[in-house]
Amino acid sequence: MSQLLLRLAKISSSSIVKKKKHHGLCFSELRSLSTAATPYLLFDETDKEATTPSGEAMVDLNVYDPRKDEMVKLPDQTLTKELLTSRKVRSSRGWVLAENEVDSTLRLTNIFNPCASASSRKVISLPPTKYQITTISLSASPEKEDCVVAALSRCSSLIMCRPADSEWTPIMVPMYTSGMIYSERHQKFYLNKKLRGNYNGPVDFVETSSGFPQMSLYQPSLIDPSSDFPFSNIPQSRVELVSTDDDFTMPQHIVESPSGEIFIVYWFSEYGPSHIELKKWAAACAKAALNQSSIRIKPRGFVVFRQDPDQRIKSYTEDIGDLCIFLGSNEAFCVSATEYPGLKPNSIYFASPITGFGFYDLSSNTVHDVINPLPYSRCYNWLAPLQ
Repeated sequence: MSQLLLRLAKISSSSIVKKKKHHGLCFSELRSLSTAATPYLLFDETDKEATTPSGEAMVDLNVYDPRKDEMVKLPDQTLTKELLTSRKVRSSRGWVLAENEVDSTLRLTNIFNPCASASSRKVISLPPTKYQITTISLSASPEKEDCVVAALSRCSSLIMCRPADSEWTPIMVPMYTSGMIYSERHQKFYLNKKLRGNYNGPVDFVETSSGFPQMSLYQPSLIDPSSDFPFSNIPQSRVELVSTDDDFTMPQHIVESPSGEIFIVYWFSEYGPSHIELKKWAAACAKAALNQSSIRIKPRGFVVFRQDPDQRIKSYTEDIGDLCIFLGSNEAFCVSATEYPGLKPNSIYFASPITGFGFYDLSSNTVHDVINPLPYSRCYNWLAPLQ
């Protein structure tokens, strides 16, 4: 990936563009948010320790624009006190789930998305819950009446609600799960099974009388009881990459393309340090602004399978056309590089506090890291274009 460049953006005459250095990087500074829809990678905001006359906190929002290959700073943005003291849990459809660190209240907001115009920025409160949420998926924009929020907790408990509900509805799932998506094509949620081995129980978990979309285990019959990975369906040249029994270095992701095509993506990383060492590393991150040169685990590559849910066939592929897949602390999503010029077609954009971020070229099986040192961030959410 080329060096990060200063953004020469065309903005309105009422906006100001300034160039500053921060941690050795050149940032674009935009005085007004762009309304152009595009994927962004969200980092922690910079607290300016200043407030507006109405008491709202002033911050600089920090994002990475993969189309321009640059960092963008949006200075002097306002956050409510509740959002300023919240951690960003996950994102879906360009909206961020924020959990307040004081009272654990939950909110959905599009304020962190540069695509949101000033007039469209919203904060939507969700019902309280005793669970610590780790993953969310939205069936639609939370501004729509038919939106359903599905959430997974750290202990794999599944809950659902509509933004206007007063409480969450628990959904019984008899297994550990590693993530989920909402399928526009099938109008239902899909769950990833986390543990290996046979599963002979139900695959649909939502009562039809509940009024919620169905939540289904994704294609359980295609899972190899001994492996969970179809080694026999990949070229011999790729066998070395996938030769691991460590689930920590081989997470599986489900993603749906804009046309409704389903892909299964396996993310392979180098064999990392022990969990104890990782905890020590995480503690160090909390005390110091580490940068990407401090990353402990490097991605080795990605393996993609094209899924035909009707014929129940999973076929290995190194060609997803002009599509780009985005994986991180977000619901996996997919966009067309043709619709967003500047994105690398046939690529997977990845991001996490452990691996850093960059993109993977499927045609050449090559990992491209962002080479400039970047400030450490607890937040690595790819924000999908707002709908």
